[in-house]
Amino acid sequence: MDRYAKALAAGRNFPPIRAALVGGVLVLVDGWHRLAAHQAIGATHVEATITEASAEEARWLAAEANLAHGLPLKTRELPDAFRAFVKAGRYRATDRPGGRPRLLSYRAIAKALGPVAHTTVRNWMQKDFPKIAKEYGGEAGPLEGPPPREDPEDHFAQAARDLIRQAVTAARGVRDPDRRGAIIGAAEEALRELREGGAWKPPLPEEF
Repeated sequence: MDRYAKALAAGRNFPPIRAALVGGVLVLVDGWHRLAAHQAIGATHVEATITEASAEEARWLAAEANLAHGLPLKTRELPDAFRAFVKAGRYRATDRPGGRPRLLSYRAIAKALGPVAHTTVRNWMQKDFPKIAKEYGGEAGPLEGPPPREDPEDHFAQAARDLIRQAVTAARGVRDPDRRGAIIGAAEEALRELREGGAWKPPLPEEF
């Protein structure tokens, strides 16, 4: 926040903060540090983008903003983010404007949430939204007994993808050509080791 405040005082412009209008009340969903920096320098106005939303949609917009900034949700935050995602209707999407909505795959939902396996998303859907789970061909009601154990490889694969995304996000902050070259060299060496480490096949589009 201090760094942002100094940049604002020096005349630098920042992207607008984002707020949701929920029942006539403005709720900040993205831009906590930018808002605090404006307050720190005594500014009385800040540019904002405002979207009308339900409480569930606002919760998801806040979680989505965190993910967009490369900040994975904490484990305890994931179930709430999932429920906000579903209640906001984000589990459906259209391939083109005016097209018929379709169900997102569990893998696509897991990717949107960040560090979670698609089998966990399936279990959450069956437990919290049994009617929607039925559309996926899952159980009609809540799961009985303990949920099925997850494949350990799902956990490791998801963790690897999350770390790669975090590494790319961190690398965007490096401008020095020598340092960027070292990062790219390390990435190419890691990719070579992955290719040579065992059989593999190109992923489906939803698994990227």
